[in-house]
Amino acid sequence: MSPLACLFASWAVTAVWPITAKLASRYADPLAFGPAALVLGLAALSPWLLTRGRWRRLVEPGLRRNFLVVGGLGSGLTTLMLLIAVSHTTAANAAIMCQVEVVYSAILSALLLRERITGRQALASSLVFAGTALILSRDLGTPHWKGDLLILATPWMFQVSHVFSKRLPKDLEPVTIAGARMLYGGLVLVPVAVVAGLLGRVRVEPSAVLGGIVVFHGLVLNALTVVLWYGAIRHLELAKTTAIMLSYPALTLLYCWLLGQEPIGWHQVAGLALSLSGALWLTSQVRESRAAAIGAAAAAA
Repeated sequence: MSPLACLFASWAVTAVWPITAKLASRYADPLAFGPAALVLGLAALSPWLLTRGRWRRLVEPGLRRNFLVVGGLGSGLTTLMLLIAVSHTTAANAAIMCQVEVVYSAILSALLLRERITGRQALASSLVFAGTALILSRDLGTPHWKGDLLILATPWMFQVSHVFSKRLPKDLEPVTIAGARMLYGGLVLVPVAVVAGLLGRVRVEPSAVLGGIVVFHGLVLNALTVVLWYGAIRHLELAKTTAIMLSYPALTLLYCWLLGQEPIGWHQVAGLALSLSGALWLTSQVRESRAAAIGAAAAAA
């Protein structure tokens, strides 16, 4: 598949995660569901990793630190926090609130790359926050606000993970990076899940529905989608891929409506419109500023 095809396939599947995660929360705690899906995802990738000798690269001394950040944050802690969050809010809210990731991207660019945050970028960020604030204001009188706030506190981990993934050797295939995410994410979550299980703190209600969702998250979301994502961002600009991926909440809302999972309120549509417009505007500005910086550096050389 071409990098662009990988990106759009990942976009279409990613939009499903809030819906299936919300459904899974009826049958199992996040600390049981999340690690199980990571382990299954790693098992699905293991034959490829073994036959091509890539398992050795997953524990290579020079790569372990980057892999730990990419997997520990990108698949470990984020998985747990988002699953906990979506169990307290709606699938549509969860998708929309994740729009704040682009603001974290701009902040990290300012901190790590010394890129100045302009007035236009601040205004675009305010649109993102206005959209999320609209949803929060409607949820303050409901249990949803806890999940909404937890989601707002999570996306920075994805951005840090993406930064470290860019530092990995160019010869690493997307499947190898995906395997590293599953392995190191599992190393973060599985021990905690085992201890919690021994203490009787993990709820699991076995059912065919739960089994199907675990298989879907493990094989499709944790294995296939991650491979597709890295197949895209390793060859496309991160700002461009982020801009396209940021629109997935609109697809999530469409899925929710088609499946009859939840009624879509005006505040969700308005919140999505505000946050998505701000996110796309901010992403375009970041891309322009980086292109200008590259041009200036080339001219100086």
